[in-house]
Amino acid sequence: MFPLLIQTMTMNTNIQRLIFAAALLLPFFPGNAVASERKLDFANATRLEERHSMAGIRNTLLFYTYADQKAVLQLQIDNKDTTFPVSGHIHLFSNETTKEGIEKWINNQHSDGLHLEVPTPVLSQPLPAGQCTVTARKTLETVKNPITDDLFQDYEVTLLMKAYQLEGKVLLASFTDKARVYVKQHHPVDE
Repeated sequence: MFPLLIQTMTMNTNIQRLIFAAALLLPFFPGNAVASERKLDFANATRLEERHSMAGIRNTLLFYTYADQKAVLQLQIDNKDTTFPVSGHIHLFSNETTKEGIEKWINNQHSDGLHLEVPTPVLSQPLPAGQCTVTARKTLETVKNPITDDLFQDYEVTLLMKAYQLEGKVLLASFTDKARVYVKQHHPVDE
């Protein structure tokens, strides 16, 4: 009887060890909500605003880098007119990605693709329409595009980002921010 009891106790102990080991390793498996859900809080973001390209004035791009979460929120404010539609993506990078790697990836998104070796996001999720909207605008100055001589009106806009969650992957907290957007002035054609 005692050998059977000892054998049963040993089996139970081994099963408990396996369960404990699995619980320790579980966060490292892809798709696990505990390990992969990244919390993106505006207060922890580094912000970059781009309104110029090699061709002069462009739509406004905003990059919010959450280095500790290996994530980037990318917003684009269209500058075709003063409705200022906003679109965006959340990009998640592997845990091995460095801050410098993410910075190079961002640079390639708005410039001439200077960096050849950049990390690739493991997830690029478009934000739903209306997730981020312009709630206010203020007219600033009129400027000339140095490349084309076209005139642009400079605006300061207030953005409202609603909270967003992609179950098990990312939780983006709501926030407000301000950005600048150039809109080309349209003049009637002389007849």
